[in-house]
Parts: sequence; C-alpha cells; structure tokens
Amino acid sequence: MNKLEPSPAKKSRWLRFGIVTGLLCALGIMGGAAACRTPSVPLPPGITCSTAKLNLTGQPVNVDFYLPSGTNPAPVALVAHGWSRSRKNMAGWGVLLASNGFITAVPDAASQADFRRHSRALGELLAGLQSGKFLPQSKPDGRSVLVGFSLGGLSTLLAAASNTTVCCWVGLDPVDLRGAGTEVAKAMPTAAVVLRAEPGPWNQQGNARQILEALPGPLFALRVRHAVHCDAEHPSNWLGELACGRTAPARRDVFEGYALAALRATVFGQTNALRQLEAATHDPAVDEVLLRGFK
Repeated sequence: MNKLEPSPAKKSRWLRFGIVTGLLCALGIMGGAAACRTPSVPLPPGITCSTAKLNLTGQPVNVDFYLPSGTNPAPVALVAHGWSRSRKNMAGWGVLLASNGFITAVPDAASQADFRRHSRALGELLAGLQSGKFLPQSKPDGRSVLVGFSLGGLSTLLAAASNTTVCCWVGLDPVDLRGAGTEVAKAMPTAAVVLRAEPGPWNQQGNARQILEALPGPLFALRVRHAVHCDAEHPSNWLGELACGRTAPARRDVFEGYALAALRATVFGQTNALRQLEAATHDPAVDEVLLRGFK
C-alpha cells in the first residue's frame, strides 16, 4: 500500500461520515423526524419540565425548562445540543442538572449552521432567565453554567466568554471551527471542563485538544476511553449511532459523572466532588487527565 494512501479502516470511517452527512442534509433534520425517533427520558420525582417558544435572535426557538424541587434560589444551566440534533437529544442532561439543583434550560439551536448566531441566542436566553423575563416562577441566584455538546460546545464557549454570570463552561466532546473556539479560549475568564471522546470524523479528529491547550484558567479535562462522539449526548438515537457508532450507557455515565463532579466543585464548592476529580487519574475508564486550578 502506498504510504500516502489511507488505511482501509480510515477509508471506511470517512465513507460512513460522507454517507451520513449526505443523509442528514437530505433529511433536513433539526428536531423533526430525528426528535420523533429519540427515546424519551423519564422525569424523577420532584423535577418538572415545561416547554416554551421564545423569540431569540429574532426567531422562535423551542426551549425545554427543567426545574429542581424546592423554592430556594439556584444557579442557571444552559445545555446546547450538537449539529443536526435537537433539544430532545440532551433531555437527560436537563434532568441530571435539575436533579442536582440547577434551573436548567435546553433549547433547540437558533441556527444549525451558524454557531455564532446560536451563541448570541444562548446569551439572550441566559439574560432572560437571570432577569426573570422567561421563567418568572424560578429564582436564579446570579450564577450560570453552560454545557454544550459537539458544535453546541463551540456555541456555549463563545457565549460563556462574553457573559460575566458564567462560572463554568463544560464542553462535551466539543469541536472547533476555523479556530474560533481556540481564539476565544485564550481569554476565557472562567473555569472550563473539556470531556472528549476518541478522535473521529464527527469531532474533527478530536480538535478540542487545541481548545483545551489554549485555556488559561482553571481546567479539568480528560478523554473517555473507547467513547464515540454521541456517547456524550443523552439520549442518542439510531441516526447518531449510524453516524458515530454504537453508544454505551457506561461511557455516557462517565461523561455525566465527571461533568457533574466538576460543576459541584466549582459552583457548590463540594470537597468530595473535588476529590473525585483528583482521583480521575486512577480511573481505568479515562485517559489524558488534566486538573489545574480547581479548588
């Protein structure tokens, strides 16, 4: 075989990537057919969910709100899905964060193609939540976290860098486009968490590495062993697995467990959560662990 010729395995991965990309474009999926095939996530006792259509960046956007039990002031969490996906693919994250004390909003993307517009929409949503405009019954305490998967990771990074209420950004196998995320990351003022899957076509061959290398502040990062890109969303569906490979609940639990521990450490100051992050270097389920500046 010519040294410049891709291996059969790499050819197969890129062929599947091309086929699925064409299928996505042909179907025009943005929360319609794909969402119908996405498994629902049950609500645990005490957690409520409601849906509103809000005007963000001049267009209607569906947003699911997950509220924790109790009436005490709480931090706000925004969760952004990946390209061609919908808010339904991040419902599990909405439940998880609400169950752990966050007023959580999971919107559809304001634009599937324009990550900067989606970032502006996230900023508008966050401002509306913090002011009580969008969810008057909630009681935000002034703190915010942004969680984003894939291209949603890039949009949330841009939104986090320009919002003073954000105390932590969590990138779930985020991707960078044209260096936009890396450039913003250089001046990121808040704590950051970057949880990656194995390199592949859908995460731009793991180019989140260049984002985490640029981040100057407190940072927790790792790679989940053997994880495919869609392991980081919850729930995935048949189309996500067709594109990325079979997902596994055990690997998804690793993403969720460490993301939650990082948020508990940064937002709530929980010592046991910080100990969990420090112990990650001994976890056989992860690799390339980096912990810097978390207290």
